[in-house]
Amino acid sequence: MPNQKNVEQVEQIQERFQNSEVIILTDFQGLTVAEINELRRQLHEKGIQYKVYKNTLIRVAAQSLGIESLESYLHGTTAVALSSDPAMPSKIFMDFSEEHENLKIKGGILGKKVIDAAAVEELVNLPSRDQLIARAVGGLRSPLSGLMSVLHHGSPLTGLVNVLNGSIQQVTTVLQAIADQKKEAEQA
Repeated sequence: MPNQKNVEQVEQIQERFQNSEVIILTDFQGLTVAEINELRRQLHEKGIQYKVYKNTLIRVAAQSLGIESLESYLHGTTAVALSSDPAMPSKIFMDFSEEHENLKIKGGILGKKVIDAAAVEELVNLPSRDQLIARAVGGLRSPLSGLMSVLHHGSPLTGLVNVLNGSIQQVTTVLQAIADQKKEAEQA
């Protein structure tokens, strides 16, 4: 029978996994305490949680959430980075591992799909969540400016139809780009 502390930790891991878009598993063996603290500071600044869990507890939590094929990554020391932005933790880990060769990316989970270290490294190429939001806002800003211009000058009805038509096309284009990027990340 599992002890209460382990049961609570599994529940905590499950909750954190459910609230994250990406989960990256790393091996930090060989890093000094100062290096680990520096890595934690960089991750914390970007709102990324980084925590060490027992492999057994990670396995139990993942299985209960329907995440399969994670066992091959659960060996040795394992620290887990949890984020809502798939690109940001990958960028931090890649930059940090260039200077600290003891940090190894084992693999990760994107949504509910287990990905290998190479796929985690490919997440670097995705635009960050902030960049995607900026693109969407930029796409919406232009038609709204056009709407204001039409309302102040010219035929409001004709101009309104043109502006709305452009807005729908731009929003559709941005949403399709996001969907394509997510699909590429899932296939990687």
